[in-house]
Amino acid sequence: MRSLLVLVLGLVGSLASAQGDSLVKVLATLANDTSRLPVLKDILRATVFTYPDKALVYAKQYRDLGASSGNVLHLAEGENFIGMCWSVKGEHAQALSHYIEALKGFERAGDRWYASMSHNNIGSVHMDEERLDIAQQEFQAALSGFTALQDTAWQANIANNLANVFRKQGKLDSAFIYYAEAGDALENVKDLEHAASARYNQGNISLEQGLYAQGLAYLDRAQELLVGVDDDQTRSMVFTERGLALGRMGRFAEAERAMREGLALAMRGGFNKERVDAHLCISELFELEGRHDSALVHMRAMVQWKDSLFSEEKSAQIAEMQERYESGRKDAELAENRATLEKRSLTIKAIAMAAVLLFISAVFAYRAYRVKRKGEAELERRNTIIQEQLGEKELLVREIHHRVKNNLQTVSSLLSLQERGITDEKAKEAVNDSRLRVKSMALIHQDLYQENDLTGVQMRAYVEKLATSLITSYGMTEQVSFNNEVQDLGLDVDTAVPLGLILNELVTNALKYAWPDGRTGRLTIALQASGSHRLGERAQQVDPQEGERGALILRVVDDGIGYTPQATPSKENTGFGLGMIRTFASKLKAEWSIRTEQGTVVELIVRNFKLAR
Repeated sequence: MRSLLVLVLGLVGSLASAQGDSLVKVLATLANDTSRLPVLKDILRATVFTYPDKALVYAKQYRDLGASSGNVLHLAEGENFIGMCWSVKGEHAQALSHYIEALKGFERAGDRWYASMSHNNIGSVHMDEERLDIAQQEFQAALSGFTALQDTAWQANIANNLANVFRKQGKLDSAFIYYAEAGDALENVKDLEHAASARYNQGNISLEQGLYAQGLAYLDRAQELLVGVDDDQTRSMVFTERGLALGRMGRFAEAERAMREGLALAMRGGFNKERVDAHLCISELFELEGRHDSALVHMRAMVQWKDSLFSEEKSAQIAEMQERYESGRKDAELAENRATLEKRSLTIKAIAMAAVLLFISAVFAYRAYRVKRKGEAELERRNTIIQEQLGEKELLVREIHHRVKNNLQTVSSLLSLQERGITDEKAKEAVNDSRLRVKSMALIHQDLYQENDLTGVQMRAYVEKLATSLITSYGMTEQVSFNNEVQDLGLDVDTAVPLGLILNELVTNALKYAWPDGRTGRLTIALQASGSHRLGERAQQVDPQEGERGALILRVVDDGIGYTPQATPSKENTGFGLGMIRTFASKLKAEWSIRTEQGTVVELIVRNFKLAR
């Protein structure tokens, strides 16, 4: 199940749209001076989250009035409002630049509260862009500020934001601690909706860690807090997650009732993401009970609604792009009309005041100016078209990777369902191995659509996820520790996919055979590239001691019982896993060897590889 991420932006309070309309009428009666600022602020509170384009006009007025009056605080407030408008529109680069200017202004004005809020807003942008380390730093700065000011409510909100960062980083223990702090503080200030979200996330993390009774207790508390709160979406997620906890505790009848309640709420409210989650959980519950036909019905419903959800998201993206295009076109028409009027005025004045020779000179200068402007406008138009095309291409590529990842995850789920109905151990093992291979490919496509760069995979993070996932799948988290010695290196997808499948086989073999009878051990994966190996740089040469040029060096080392059948891979080794390794090693023009050295050492020298562009 997914966590409930609540990201708080810095605008206190909100107004209804009707109030916003009446305030616009009041604004029209005021002089163009600082007396407009309180009304502008109320208008922004009414419009920024619902009509960001309209709000942006008033935010710029607020900023300009602050600048003309020489008031640093008002200028900073205006920059903050502009940043919020861009943030709601999803234009993160624009939002960040204005948030930074706002922070500088609040610091000059000595306003510690708004400076802390600016750190929070900057952190929210970095979190949206998956720059999690920077987001963490900014949220920590915000938390320190609100703690010094003894603002309990905003301490809670920032703690929740920090928890979201840790959750995305996979630091579940840290995330749990901050969700707990946020939940306690939010309950104290009677913010029941956000307190319920924090308790839900505590329960979600507990289930992920296998602490089912603890998780159920937090989910029960979330359900209590939501009584009387108008939030059926969160209530649906809580019911479904409670059902998941009850099912894993063997309380199947209670679990089914809770999950069906969650599904009913999702269907009534039109919450399709929650509907997908509910169908998936019910399918898993029925599988645990041995009700395979019913499980398949809900699995098919999950796939159907997941595809529908993808189509809805795509339609929303297209609508947003169309809205931005129309807005840009109207602005361009307005600018063109304004420019035309200015040019006519200049021409009339020149005719009235200039002598004949001066008039002729002006005409020639004007013509030259028109030619230049026309050329600049045409160049700008072409650049705009190119940027739009690049943006559309990037969006399409992201959609493709997202769709591939979703389809691979669906295949993985179907293989998992198939595995549960198989009694033959060898067949069951073969299906599980296939599921893990599919999952290793899905991880690559997940990284590709989540990262800013779509051309390659960051191998250190990928290997961390792959190894951790495999160790968890085999239930060896307490038995085997993992040492990641992979360099920060971006590989082209054509290299990353076969290398990922090779790693999947090598790690799987180690987990199966290296530590029999419950032995403990350590697994190390090392990957080195030639000289310059950062994203976007070409390979030069490997370390001199390797004695090779233009190669990747991959080592998978365990301290288990050692590899005993053959010391060197050969055609006689006919297992499917070894066959797959040979196939992909050949594709990568890789030389590989296996040796026993206080355990097993597998080494590959890969010559046919591409770094990300």
